[in-house]
Parts: sequence; structure tokens; C-alpha cells
Amino acid sequence: MDLPPGPSAPAVWQTIAWMTRPAAFMRRVHARFGDPATIRTYWTEEPMVLFSNPDAVRAVFRLDPAIAPAGQSWEFLRPFAGPHSILLLDGDEHLRERRLMQGPFHGERMRAFAPMVAELARAELSRWQGRVLALERMRELTLEIILRVVFGARDPQDVATLRRGIDETLATVRSLPWVLAMAVVRKDFGPRSPWGRFRLAVERFDAMLLELLAHRRARAGQEDDSVLAMLLDQRDEDGKPPSDQHLRDELVALLVGGHDSSAAALAWAFERLARYPAVQARLREGDPAYLDAVVKESLRIRPALTIAPRLLLEPVRIDGRTVPAGVQVAACIWLACRREDLWPHANEFRPERWLNDPAPSSLAWIPFGGGVRRCAGAPFAEMEMREVLRAASGLTLRPARAESERARRSMLVLTPNRGAEVLVG
Repeated sequence: MDLPPGPSAPAVWQTIAWMTRPAAFMRRVHARFGDPATIRTYWTEEPMVLFSNPDAVRAVFRLDPAIAPAGQSWEFLRPFAGPHSILLLDGDEHLRERRLMQGPFHGERMRAFAPMVAELARAELSRWQGRVLALERMRELTLEIILRVVFGARDPQDVATLRRGIDETLATVRSLPWVLAMAVVRKDFGPRSPWGRFRLAVERFDAMLLELLAHRRARAGQEDDSVLAMLLDQRDEDGKPPSDQHLRDELVALLVGGHDSSAAALAWAFERLARYPAVQARLREGDPAYLDAVVKESLRIRPALTIAPRLLLEPVRIDGRTVPAGVQVAACIWLACRREDLWPHANEFRPERWLNDPAPSSLAWIPFGGGVRRCAGAPFAEMEMREVLRAASGLTLRPARAESERARRSMLVLTPNRGAEVLVG
């Protein structure tokens, strides 16, 4: 294929770099081969062309899903995500599902969740003293928020059961050796193989969710302001309620999008804040505009996601170059948010850049993806970050070590490799 240049190392080595040192790998590729560049990993079966300049990013986001389906790029998630997952759907099916998923996370409904998020954040942060692994604590907090907001769990026993089931399922795909093995060996060779172990964890998780759905259906009509209650009230074009499988897939999409990715984004925010005392000091002044700027800058300098890919079924022309069919093209979120030509002093944490004119390009700030596939829960994620960082503004944070933490992959997201280790007090 006539593709843009890229590393010549075997796919297995590129896969290891993509998984273990993703940020360094993308920086090296961009520095050596420019934009666009082609990588070959076991993450996808096809070569992937990475684009990061705004014109190319716009072109990727505008590709017709009939010739560039995004869902096929995430096909490896089907065993967990399920056939009705918004991640795997394209075209009209995706738009219908997106409308259903967006409802609970906009306007007054979303704002009504803010006090609960703030209360949970204050309770969590009140316990911070001494050495804290922010990633671990943010996983606990964001899962608690998901259980309350999405699942409507209030009873301590229900919360404990759901938390245990979710943790057991996600533990496999957070383990880097297991994820590498799953990327390279894509078949289930029994319960002790990587995919076999994951399959059993998903089966246990599904049984738990189906039991929860049966319990909630039995309580139909009772007062419930959770997202799950809204999903249960959905009706399709024929007036039929969603099946248990459909609901299960929607809940998994909300869990994947609202738990690990939000925890990673918040952990990076604490890792950055600990190294910038002047930003902490200004945050304490309580200016809502500056708080919003800190959220946006945290998501820019350390986006949790790396790519927004599409699989080409036909050749397309992007940024003056024809890319053949049978190739993955991706807006590279990490590179777009860190290009020096788009972000002066890109490696510096500068919230004030969001308060000055001109405003940064919306096609350079794409932590949630873009186009019709922009994360449906993005408004909730930003609200969640604002409430948590507002609650943390009274803390004094210092880095536990002098050197910044590098990025490592955990499932689909990038996390601080030492768990965002900070000193509090």
C-alpha cells in the first residue's frame, strides 16, 4: 500500500511500545515521520494512519460512516461492550443510540447531579493526608458516582455487590501483561487463557447486571432519578421497551466511558496540579472561569484517550493525500492536543491560555473525540471534574517525586505510571 511513512519495526515491537510507553511512542513517531504517519500494531489488524493537524482532523471526523465506519475499529471490544453498544454502531443506529444516551447528561438533568458529585468528592478528599495515589482514589470516587448516578444504587449492600463485580471484570483489562496477551492472541483457548479469563469475568458481570435489571423492573413506578430509570422508560419506534441485552450494553458503555476515563483524567489533573503551586493558589480564589480553564488545560495536556479511529472501506482523500481502502485512519487526540504549532509551550500546564484571546482551535482540543462520535457523556465528565477540583481547592498538593509521571495504558485510557502519587498537607 502507498501509505505515509512510519516505523519499520515489527508489529509486535510497535505494539509493546504502544501499550507500555504510548506517549513516548507517539512523540517519536511524530518527530521522525511528521504528520501523517503510519503505525502497525496488534491493536488493529490493519495499518493505522495517524493525523493530528486540524484540517486532517476535521476531514476524519466528517467521513461518511458508510465508507469509514468507526464501530469496526472497536470490534475487539464486542465481547464486553455487546452488540448494541454505541461504540460499535454506525450510521442511523449510532445516531439513535446517541440520542438516547445524551438525554440524561444535558441541561437541568445533568446539573441536578452536581450537588451529589460535590458531596461525594468532599467526603473522599476530606480523608486525604500524606502520601496519596490519586488514580486509585479517583477510581473509587468515579465508580461511586457511577453507581449512584447511573445505577441508582443507594443501599450499601447493593453498592458493595456492584463494586465487587465491576472491579473483578475490569481488573483483567487493566493488567498490562494480560492486555498485551489479549492484543496479540485474539482467540479464547480456555479459562486460563487471557481471553478465557476475561470471558468468565464478563459472564459473571452480566449475570449480576441482569439480576439488577430484574430487580429494577420489579420496582417500576417507584420514584427513581437515576439514569437507569430513564433508560428503562425508553421506547423504540414501535413503542417497545428496551430488552435486557440492550440495557446491559448501554450500562456497560456508560461504565466504560464514565469510570476509567474520568478517573484517569482526574488523576492526571492532580498529578499536574501538584507540580504547579501557582495554579493551586489561583484555584483557591474560587474564580469559576479559572476552574473551567484548569479542567480544559488538564484534558489538553494529558488526554485520557489517544485516538479516534475509522476503518476505510473505500479510498478517501485526507489533507491532500489519498489513503487506500483497508486502512485505519485516526485523529490522534494525544498529538493534536500537544502540537507546538497549535499550542505555544505545549508541554507546560498553562490554564491561563484559556482566558486569553484568541481562543484555541476546537479541532486542536479534542479530548472527547469529535463529530457525531464525540463522547455523549462529555458534559457530565467536565462537570464531574469541575466539582472534584473545586472540592480539592483547599488542599495543598506536592509531587512525591521530582520527575513527572509518564503515561501507560490501562484498558483504553492512559494513566500516570506511578498512580499520580502526590503528597497532601
